[in-house]
Amino acid sequence: MYVIADERDAVKLRVVHRKDSVYIYPVKADVAKIKTLFIDMLTRANNLKEKPEFYNTLTNNCTTNIASHVNKITPSKIPWDLSLILPENSDELAYKLGLIDTDLSLEEARKKFLINEKAEKYVDNPNFSVLIREEN
Repeated sequence: MYVIADERDAVKLRVVHRKDSVYIYPVKADVAKIKTLFIDMLTRANNLKEKPEFYNTLTNNCTTNIASHVNKITPSKIPWDLSLILPENSDELAYKLGLIDTDLSLEEARKKFLINEKAEKYVDNPNFSVLIREEN
């Protein structure tokens, strides 16, 4: 399943209602690759509308699908890893693979890019997307 949502709605659901930790990590990718990734995801979402698939925890879940999209753009960038089926620490895999654009340690990056407080504070602000990305 692909959720096509506005950022505020998606973040609000996770931060305010579910009380999940939400991070916005900068990625190491140029604009062209990000655009290609986005179009590939939209294409897959549209294809699922026409030809639905069953969810499979091991082979067809949200994280394995993201890895598949990334690997289309940069072949073999994300190898199979247990965190693809247990995604709580998938940021650790992204960090180890150099996908997160930071020189910080993983723990420092988690602290820096955790947006929960800002998301709660600015949830009704029209500049939500900008404000949750501002440096403290």
